[in-house]
Amino acid sequence: MELIGEIVLYAFLFFLFIQVLFYLVVFSSNLRKPKAHPPYRHGVSVIICARNEIANLKAHLPEFLSQSHSNYEVIIVNDGSTDGTVAYLEEMEIKHHNLKIVQLDIDDRFHRGKKFALTMGIKASSYEVVLLSDADCAPSSENWINEMTAPFSDDKVEIVLGLGAYERRPRPLNWAIQLDTFTTAFLYTNLARIGMPYMGVGRNLAYRKELFFRYKGFASHQHLASGDDDLFVNEAATKNNVAVVFADEGQTVSTAHRTLGKWQKQKRRHLTTSPHYKSSNRFVLMLWWFSLFLMYAFFAASMLIYPDWKIPLIAFGSRFLLQSIILPVNLFRLNYKPYIWGYIFYDLAAMLLYLHLGLVRTFVRSKPKKWI
Repeated sequence: MELIGEIVLYAFLFFLFIQVLFYLVVFSSNLRKPKAHPPYRHGVSVIICARNEIANLKAHLPEFLSQSHSNYEVIIVNDGSTDGTVAYLEEMEIKHHNLKIVQLDIDDRFHRGKKFALTMGIKASSYEVVLLSDADCAPSSENWINEMTAPFSDDKVEIVLGLGAYERRPRPLNWAIQLDTFTTAFLYTNLARIGMPYMGVGRNLAYRKELFFRYKGFASHQHLASGDDDLFVNEAATKNNVAVVFADEGQTVSTAHRTLGKWQKQKRRHLTTSPHYKSSNRFVLMLWWFSLFLMYAFFAASMLIYPDWKIPLIAFGSRFLLQSIILPVNLFRLNYKPYIWGYIFYDLAAMLLYLHLGLVRTFVRSKPKKWI
């Protein structure tokens, strides 16, 4: 029994060591102040794909059209909408000289999906930098374009990863959505800043048009419904060509799902892309999650089995102290200041959330949508 206790303790210390390395090497990167960039003075093409999004367009398009940037266009790719979108966009086009509409007809025999719509929008764009968002999103300020494009003043930057928040409501489902959104941003921003970019979010993402065509757009994953954002970034990003924007004014805010079923469907679609990440990215992400789960499992076991329970407790406390320094800074940097108090429960909440999503993905099947 004593030997088993020692094995359990050493296993706990091993996985705790991996977790400490993540906090020291990866998650401390957001402690550094972001590099300041001068304004990007050239033209910018904002591209939004929409299919039957008349309510969202009426709510948010005026905000995209009232940005402070001196030279930009907004391209709406209308992918066969049947809800009055065409009439509304034609009315708005008369009022706004910088609004461009790309009309796509529905082809029932060969539906081409969002990636095709986005490609058509990029081809129709007038400028070298394209800034992407969704119809159900709103820019957080009139300076959104300025903030998201400033890093392009550095010629080496080809991709800018922005933050896409969700509206906040005092509901349990919304708390789960906020936790999931923060966890995703927590991982991709920190890894990008240490030279390991692996994804971005399409509701707030920018890149150079030349990069898009250099990688032949979405050709390598055209067969997948999802991935117009994270799989493209995973393929085209390098340790030197990516910047991250943290500024509050550079974020977008999306309407959060209000039913568990709709959110689970969205997450199932998103989770289908991760197996297609580069092997190095998959290894790092799996190492983080598996070491977190196993650290807690062996911590509980060592507290029960190892004779001197104070040793695992002190070791775990040292890791929690490190987390108490680094995690609140990330919450603050990623604009989750109202949730800073929740860092105490972050590990357990995140594990339960992703265990739930993993089970849903494994056991709940649904026919995937062709337009996401």
